[in-house]
Amino acid sequence: MISARPQRSALEVRWKILTGATAVGVMATIAVLALRPAEPPVPAAVATTSAAKPGAPADGPDAASLAPAEQKLPGAWVDQAPPKADPNRPLVLGLHGRGDSAGNFAAIAGRLGPDLTWRFLEAPLPWRENTQWFRMDAPDGGRSDLEQAAQLVEAHVRSAKNRKVALVGFSQGCFLAAHYAATRPDSVAAVLCIGGGLVYPPEVPASRHKPAILFVHGLEDRVIPTARGRDARQVLENRGLPSEWLEHAEGHVVPESEVGRMRAWLESHLR
Repeated sequence: MISARPQRSALEVRWKILTGATAVGVMATIAVLALRPAEPPVPAAVATTSAAKPGAPADGPDAASLAPAEQKLPGAWVDQAPPKADPNRPLVLGLHGRGDSAGNFAAIAGRLGPDLTWRFLEAPLPWRENTQWFRMDAPDGGRSDLEQAAQLVEAHVRSAKNRKVALVGFSQGCFLAAHYAATRPDSVAAVLCIGGGLVYPPEVPASRHKPAILFVHGLEDRVIPTARGRDARQVLENRGLPSEWLEHAEGHVVPESEVGRMRAWLESHLR
C-alpha cells in the first residue's frame, strides 16, 4: 500500500514556493514604484494653458485668464510666459515636427527665449502616437493639409492683433513656417526654420513687409537633406524674400551648439 504522506508533502512544498514567489514579486513591484521618478513639475516661471479642441476653453490653472476671443481659437495649444508678462509683448508661435506634440516641443522655450511669450500649437492630424501638420503620402503631396494648417496658424497670428509675431518651426513645423512666411509675408516679423524646407514653391503676394527668415540645418541631417533647406532658401530669395542661412555639424535636431545664436537672432527681431 502506497502512503499518501509524500504526495501531501510535495504539494505543501509547491504551495510554499508559489506563495513565496508571489510575495517576492509584490515586494519588487512596490519597490520599483517607490523608486520611479515623478514627472517634472512645470517651472514656477512658466504659465501653461491649453485648449482641448476647437471652440473649447483651455484647461489648466490659467484657463480663466484667457480672453474670450482666445478661448474660441481653433486647435489645441500650450502657452508659456514669464511671470507677470506684459500682455502686449511679442508672441512666438512654436510649430513642432511630425510625431511630436506641443507639450513636448514647449521645452525649447527655456533654451531659445525664456523671457519671451510662447504659444505652442498642436498639429491637427494624427500620426502614430502624436500628430502631424500634413500627410506626405496624400494624393496632392500634402498641399491642402499644409494650407489648412496655415489657416490655423493665421487665426492665432491675428489674435495677437498689434503685437509682433514670430514663428519657430522644426522639421514639419519648419515647412509650415516657411510656407506661412511666403504666403502671408505681411503678418509675421520673424521666422526661424530648423531642419526643414518647402513642400512646394509657393506664390508670394506683393507686400511691402518682408519678414526676417533664418534657415538652420544640420550637415548630418539624414531625415531632411541639407539641400532641401538650401533649395527652400533659394526659392524664397527668387520670390523676393531674402533669408539667412546657418549650418551646424549635427543631425536632425535643434542644435545645442547654435542655441545662443538662434536666441539672439530671434530676440533681435522682436524688440
